[in-house]
Amino acid sequence: MTTMTMRGLLFQIKSGGVILAWILLASLPVNTNAVDSSPISAETRVSQRDVTLGDIVTYSIIVRHEAGMRVAPPDPTPHFKKGFDYIDQGTTGPITVKGQQEQTFWYKFRADWVGFYNFPEIPVAFAAPAPDDPTQTISGTLQAPKAEIIIRSVLFIDEQAEDIRDIKPIVGAGLNWLHYLQWIVVGLAVLLTGAGLYGWFLKNKKGPAPAVRIPELKPHAIALAELDHLLARKLLERGEFREHYFELSEIFRRYLGTLLSIPALDWTTEEIRDYLSRHRNTDAELQRTILALLPATDQVKFAKAPVELQTAFNHVEVVRGFIRTTTSEITAKFQIKSPTAPLRAGRT
Repeated sequence: MTTMTMRGLLFQIKSGGVILAWILLASLPVNTNAVDSSPISAETRVSQRDVTLGDIVTYSIIVRHEAGMRVAPPDPTPHFKKGFDYIDQGTTGPITVKGQQEQTFWYKFRADWVGFYNFPEIPVAFAAPAPDDPTQTISGTLQAPKAEIIIRSVLFIDEQAEDIRDIKPIVGAGLNWLHYLQWIVVGLAVLLTGAGLYGWFLKNKKGPAPAVRIPELKPHAIALAELDHLLARKLLERGEFREHYFELSEIFRRYLGTLLSIPALDWTTEEIRDYLSRHRNTDAELQRTILALLPATDQVKFAKAPVELQTAFNHVEVVRGFIRTTTSEITAKFQIKSPTAPLRAGRT
C-alpha cells in the first residue's frame, strides 16, 4: 500500500490564461499511518501482490480530499493489457474519513500470464476552488503511487519446483484373457439361444389359413336386399319422396340392366322403350310393368311430381314383385356352383 500527498506535488493552475506554479509543501515522504493534513492525497492498493494464474486481483486507487474538490476517475487499464484480463470496475464513496472525503476507484483483473509487473504512477485529475476566489476553479493532476504484482505458475507455488518430476515410462500390460473369455462365453450363449428360438419358430410356424370362398349373391337377391334397406331408411315417412324415388329407380334399373343385358342405368326411358319394341321376345306383362314404372319414377325424380304415400309404397312392392317374377330367368343367366357341389357329386 503506497500513498502520495500534496507534498512534493506540482499543480498546474490556469487562471486568466497565465500558468502559475503552486508549490504547496516541501517534498518529504509521508508515513501512511500518520494523520494526513494535505488537501488531497492518493493511495494505491492491490488485493494480492503475489498471485498465481487465474487469481482475481483488485487494484484500487483511494483518493482523500477536502470538501468542495471534484476528482475524475483515473484509468489504469492500459497498463493491465499485458498479463491480465479485465473483469470489472467501479467506484465506492465518497465517505467521510478524518474530516476529508474518501473515494475508492477499484478495478478487477484476472491473472493471465506469468511474470513480474511494475505498474507506474497513475495520474488522477481533480478540480478545486481557487484559494483567493472560491467562485473560481483550478484544475490539477495527482499521481497515484506505483504498484507491483507478481504472477506465478501454479506449478511453482512457494518455489518448490523440485516436487515436480517426469512421469514414469509406460509399462506394457498383457492381455486379460479371463475378461475376453467371459465375453466369448456370453456371445456363444446368445447365438445358441437365438438358433434354438429360430428352430422352434420354424417348427411351429403355421401356413396361411385357407381362403374361405364366399358365394356370390345373385342379382335378384341383391336387388331385394337393397329394397329392404331403402324402406329401412324411412325416407317416405320423412317426406323425402324425391330422394326415395332416385334410389328406387336405380335399384330397378340396375336389376333391369342385368336381366336384359342392357345399360339401363345410362339409358333414358325412351331408349329402353325403343329396345323393348325391337325385342318382342320379352313377356308382354313384364313390358307393361317396365314401361309403367320408369315414367312414374321419372316424374317424381325430374319433374318433382307429387305422389301419395300409399302410391309410393305400392311402387316399391311393384318392383319387388317384378324381381320375384323374373327370379328364374335371372338365375338361369347367373348359375353359381356351391362350394360343396363337388362333394355332393362325389357321393352320388
